Amino acid sequence: MDNLNIDLIRTFLIVSRLRSFSRASSYLYIDQSTVSKKIRQLEEWYGAPLFVRTARGVEPTIAGRNFAQHANQLLADFTALRQPAPLDWSSLRVGAFDNIAAYLFPDFFARHLADLDQLKIENEGVKLVDLFNAGDLDLVIINGSLSTAISGEYVDRCLKKETMCVLGRRPALTALGTVTQLADLRGQDLLLAPDYCPVTQEILRQRELFRHIRQVDYTATMLQLILQTDYLTILPAGMVAHLMLTTPELAGASLPDLPRRAVTAFAREQAVLDKVVAELLGDAKEA
Repeated sequence: MDNLNIDLIRTFLIVSRLRSFSRASSYLYIDQSTVSKKIRQLEEWYGAPLFVRTARGVEPTIAGRNFAQHANQLLADFTALRQPAPLDWSSLRVGAFDNIAAYLFPDFFARHLADLDQLKIENEGVKLVDLFNAGDLDLVIINGSLSTAISGEYVDRCLKKETMCVLGRRPALTALGTVTQLADLRGQDLLLAPDYCPVTQEILRQRELFRHIRQVDYTATMLQLILQTDYLTILPAGMVAHLMLTTPELAGASLPDLPRRAVTAFAREQAVLDKVVAELLGDAKEA
């Protein structure tokens, strides 16, 4: 016999422990002849007798005692294989959109900067989707509207829905008076992210409202330009709140008529999603 299976090993260990084929058959709810057949199969595979009959039943041979040591370990290893492995941070590959990582969940990324297997921060959400689709990331935190670009099965959780806000130098924004909707910015100059940004796509559909629209791929450059010109930009509320707090020259106003950004975590496995989301939302609650 060339094949060894767990059932034969388990039967052997029961016989070895009970010292009886008949008691083993009762324990396993099978015929004694079936127990004997399994032990013969195992002895044929092993190439030596594993039990010897005595007046008290059966006793393992020297070969049987040696086999039992390895069989117990093998059975323990097999049982361990059936248990879900602990989900360790060092096994996870996580990607996030730049301003989501920086302005919504900075504590999470600072805490796991060293222990994640891989951390990918991108200024372009579709690049993270490409990595996720290729199997190079286990979880991504991006704009929920990008779900249409994800291929294969996934699980997801919306972490936050953010209102969009206009941001600009305090004098430039104050001169406009009350701003409560996009139409209030008619005739203004805008700096926006490139076309891959869903908010930019929405605003470009109404481009006739504005005098000039320029697109800048880097947030740091955009903010410096805003501080030195009368251009305005439109960003998520969390980012705007942070910038107003740290840069007194800036002012902002909510634009509730724009679609809110659904900050969403996507993963292939529920256990991965649950582990990361529990900590992300815990950080958000503490903040």
